Amino acid sequence: QTLPVLLLSLVGAVLTGELLQKLQTWRVFIRIEELFILVPILLNLKGNLEMNLAARFSTSANIGELDLRLTRRSLILGNLALLQVQALIVSLLSGLLAFVLGLASRKGVHHALQNPIHDPASAVNAAAGGLDATAALRGGYFEALLVLCVSMLAAGISSGVLGSFMCSLVVLCRRIHVNPDNIATPVASALGDMVTLVILGGLSSLFILFMGTIVSTLVFIVLLGVIAVNVVLTFRNAYVHELLTIGWGPLFAAMAISSGSGVVLETYVNQLPAFALVSPVVTALSGAAGSISVSRISTALHSGRKEPYLVVAATLFALACPILGLFLVFLWLTGQAEVTTLFAGGFMVVVAIQVRP
Repeated sequence: QTLPVLLLSLVGAVLTGELLQKLQTWRVFIRIEELFILVPILLNLKGNLEMNLAARFSTSANIGELDLRLTRRSLILGNLALLQVQALIVSLLSGLLAFVLGLASRKGVHHALQNPIHDPASAVNAAAGGLDATAALRGGYFEALLVLCVSMLAAGISSGVLGSFMCSLVVLCRRIHVNPDNIATPVASALGDMVTLVILGGLSSLFILFMGTIVSTLVFIVLLGVIAVNVVLTFRNAYVHELLTIGWGPLFAAMAISSGSGVVLETYVNQLPAFALVSPVVTALSGAAGSISVSRISTALHSGRKEPYLVVAATLFALACPILGLFLVFLWLTGQAEVTTLFAGGFMVVVAIQVRP
């Protein structure tokens, strides 16, 4: 059950890496450096939310909560509303953090705030000038709103699509008597990054056309309203309302950790060949293996059964390492990176540290 979905995670990660390499040449990502800082922050946090949903829903399936139709419907709607609340709030903070880190990496936050690059009169000219006029708006209100809107919209849309898919997948696994713990979380990992990155790239290219206008402000206000509506829906759902006030600490801790990844990605993506291709693969496959283990532990704790933790972890480690070895062969055959002995050895050591039991 696990090997095919881990291979799917590898394929999804490779496609994500290929897409990330393409995005680094897009003019919008060149002009607005904060978007590259946003990528790992947003992808990591979205992955956390979707794998959290998959693990929580898999546990509900394994303890029989999805067997009753009314209970299943309430659980699905409540979890999707909760996912929207979490995704929009976390993506709002992610966009804000990416913008601040982008200013800091360019010339310092204090200087950028005290000496904004744009002035109000430049907004109209920038809107008329298209993408080339973004230099007049860098580091100011309009760029900040663009980053926030793109981040929140990408998170909200992908959460709606992937959340619905994950709930359907878990219900299907339950009906065909397959353990969703082994399926749902790695599928969420495989699809989540790629879908979110596609949406992020498309929205960035769209919103840059309206930079310097009121469009981003209106969209931002609407998104705040969507958060309020989903908070009310979640609060009224008896199965998930308590989750509104718990679990935020780990999410914010993950955001702080992944912000470092964003700075690293922005720094080295144009300096090291194939860095944008390799990094999503390492993080995605190790994350998928870890999420399977965590999901199984969650089910074991709720059902009162004993889980052979070390056996599961060792099995996942034994499966993940050969799969990443196949990725090295792929890099060598396609010539996208120079696979030397030093590179291959360092790559496998990093993987072993991340996936080890």
